[in-house]
Amino acid sequence: MRAGAARAACAVLLALGIAGPVAAGGYDPRILPAKPRYARNAACSDVTIAMPPATHRLPGSNRISPQPADIPVGQGDSAICFAYATADMISQRVGRAVSPLDVASKFYFADPARLPEIRDPRIRAHLRAHPTYRADIDWSRNATDISRDGNPQAQPYFDKLEGGEEDAAALLYNLGGLCAERDLPSHEGYAHFTRTFAALRYGAPVRAPNQCFRSVGATVDRLRSRRADAVNAAWLARVETLCRREPSPVPLLPVSFRVASNQLEFMEMLEAGRAPSASTVSRMLAMVDYALDHGRAPTVGYSWYVLEERDPKDPDVAADHSSAIVARRRTARGCQYRVQDNTGEYCARMREGIRERCDNGRIWLWEEELKRTLYSVIYLR
Repeated sequence: MRAGAARAACAVLLALGIAGPVAAGGYDPRILPAKPRYARNAACSDVTIAMPPATHRLPGSNRISPQPADIPVGQGDSAICFAYATADMISQRVGRAVSPLDVASKFYFADPARLPEIRDPRIRAHLRAHPTYRADIDWSRNATDISRDGNPQAQPYFDKLEGGEEDAAALLYNLGGLCAERDLPSHEGYAHFTRTFAALRYGAPVRAPNQCFRSVGATVDRLRSRRADAVNAAWLARVETLCRREPSPVPLLPVSFRVASNQLEFMEMLEAGRAPSASTVSRMLAMVDYALDHGRAPTVGYSWYVLEERDPKDPDVAADHSSAIVARRRTARGCQYRVQDNTGEYCARMREGIRERCDNGRIWLWEEELKRTLYSVIYLR
């Protein structure tokens, strides 16, 4: 059955719950204004954003150095840095470590038509203020790459999908409640579920050609095929079995600004002589300052090659990357921002000059270093 026909045949609704209203319990539910006036923090005053205690672990033994809990949760061989950065942003906002794999699962497959069903008036107001949110989510899903590594037919299996948008992922994470990292472990990418994905590829559901997979029916056709639908639906069922979901204590309301959709497009802008103006770059940094000054950890889109030299044989000329910014400080030389990198790379492998400012995957970048490739900023109100 073709994906389009399956969609028509199925009354598609994702079997997920809906985040409830703001919960009590001491966590500050204050919501930032939707359209504030941004200004740089001229003093570059010191600020550190408190992140929730780490809970991630490796499959098997954790008797390694550094300990997993001492470094940011790592994406391993996956290419979904957006989900790890978004999970950091959400975790900081809700005060508990959420699973990046759950963030990615919802981004690719959750039904955006269910967002207006959420009763929280702040989410409804956000949707009214962003009437194109459905089209924006579809666009970001259609921009997804599909890896052919071990997947010669380019089937859109969940663990072969690459890329995504942090603002869309955060908005979709209002559906279904929070899933803790300890319930759905994401450290080292898919390492905890290698056997799971292998079994799903060759399992019984794949041999049933005419099933209606409701849990994946709301996504775009690019992320659907008969074989992938079966695998992805089984994965989502596994997620729901493992996740002991809790309602979010606050609505997740993303604010975003970008000058390009990704790092490659940003590079093409530079090559064409259409570099962002100084005022535009200043606006992006002002948004970062605003978020930090109001107790939020923003995410930024930039190039991984700021941190590590490109291998001349690497076909990826852009190295599109996303990270949370968790601190700012002023030094004698100027302003620095601390990037929380989720690649899992060791500091010793980074560029000379960068490795000396790296501590277990958290790197102090000079403002000028960040400016060179910065193309997007997202934070949660």
